Amino acid sequence: MIYDIHTGDDLYGRLAQLQPGDEVVVHAGTYPSPGFVQVTWAGTAAAPIVIHAAPGEHVILQGTFAQNLLNIDGSYWTFQGFEITGASHGLRLHAVDHATIQDNTIHDVGDVGISCNFEPDSCDTVSIVHNEIYRTGMDTGGTGEGMYLGCNSAACTFTNGLVSDNYVHDTGGSQGDGIEIKEGAHDNVVRDNVIIRTPYPGITMYGFGGTGGPNRVERNLVWHTMDNGIQVVGQITVQNNIVLDYAAAGIASKPSQTYTPHDLTILDNTVVGPGICVRGDNWNTETGQTVANNALDCATPTQFTAGTGAVVAKTLAATTGDFGNPTTGDVYPVAGSTLLGMADTGHQAMDDFNGTHRMGADVGAYERTGPTNPGWVVTEGFKTPPQVADGDGPPSADDFPTGSTPAKSGCGCNTTDPSSLLLVLGALIPVLRKRR
Repeated sequence: MIYDIHTGDDLYGRLAQLQPGDEVVVHAGTYPSPGFVQVTWAGTAAAPIVIHAAPGEHVILQGTFAQNLLNIDGSYWTFQGFEITGASHGLRLHAVDHATIQDNTIHDVGDVGISCNFEPDSCDTVSIVHNEIYRTGMDTGGTGEGMYLGCNSAACTFTNGLVSDNYVHDTGGSQGDGIEIKEGAHDNVVRDNVIIRTPYPGITMYGFGGTGGPNRVERNLVWHTMDNGIQVVGQITVQNNIVLDYAAAGIASKPSQTYTPHDLTILDNTVVGPGICVRGDNWNTETGQTVANNALDCATPTQFTAGTGAVVAKTLAATTGDFGNPTTGDVYPVAGSTLLGMADTGHQAMDDFNGTHRMGADVGAYERTGPTNPGWVVTEGFKTPPQVADGDGPPSADDFPTGSTPAKSGCGCNTTDPSSLLLVLGALIPVLRKRR
């Protein structure tokens, strides 16, 4: 059933009574929270639940620092197109799977923008796509992460998730990581996000035990952090990221809690800033680290303490002259750059920061394909996503532009779009390339 909600209607009461297949269309206006709101959206794969702002209409969900705006359980639902302000946590997920949070703006909240950190409730197959989050941690005692996904010591976990195309900036509170995914997380993709001015690392990820596949952090821009730019432990691939103007290390790996760095790949990143570009602590305790084809313009390009335990290949100390203008974010390699043609092709990502399939051997986040950057121009705002499949993993919703009409698919994507043919082409390109 479709429910049209206007100011004066009981929006929050309706949200607490949804059934599989329901759609809630919220029209322009401000909807103050009544206080504590706990909902269970029990959609199904065949009949998902969709809650969204009416197309072209501005809807504000107004909370108070005393309560989270929404505490959510459930499966197969989409929440799209709202401005959320004034709450403690903007959205706090409990036991959630097969859900999409897309095209929302969350700001001036007392604590965290979006969280899944309520023990022992875990989140699986959740897509957080094209949301803007800023001015977090506004209440006394708030830690202030843009996203806080999972729990300490894996007491709850975030798995098989997609965190893509978000713009997280100017976080606050006592910590204020941009995107933090806690211990026990596996098989997650953190891609094409723009993260600017965070007190703690722009992206923080840990390790996991037992079964599960590695996490991936790729094609993100992290700029002006007061800590490490990207901080990880292991069991992860960090590739094609641009990290600029950080206070500690550009990309850092170290043990945390019960997890030690192993099976870590740091590949084809561009890091420009003071101090250390890539730092690895206690890498002698386990093996499987690979650091390759990174363009590093720092006082200390790499620092691996207590042994390396790593394969280091073609990670070059770049200079400002290799790029356009790093102070403005332009690190596309110029003609004659020392980065061109120097990559170890045995350790190279299939695509670059723009999502362009690499056919050459350039070091760093970009492959130079012409005199000017053919992709998104680095700026403060959303990154324009690539228009084709990425080619380095299974095709997914983030291979296409966001902001489309809500789709009852649980993925936040328009599954009837004829451009899905591009997914097939994107999957074929790496195969053809390998056969050259």
